[in-house]
Amino acid sequence: MIVAAKIKLADARAELRMSQAALAALASLSKQVIVNAEKGVAIQRISAHAILRPLNHARHLQGMPPLSITDIDWRIVGE
Repeated sequence: MIVAAKIKLADARAELRMSQAALAALASLSKQVIVNAEKGVAIQRISAHAILRPLNHARHLQGMPPLSITDIDWRIVGE
């Protein structure tokens, strides 16, 4: 059985050459939420979805497949 590894948020962002500040602005979140998510601090599920939207938009523009919430190695409050 092959198990796909989860991608780190920092790697997903860096792959797109996007800064933490740029991702935060596109997600309408504070930069600190991005920093926390990348450090492994639990974030709200709504924040995770807000981060995914601009990430996946940028991935689409570059011809890359979208990521789901379970593809990223992050901690979400309550999970």
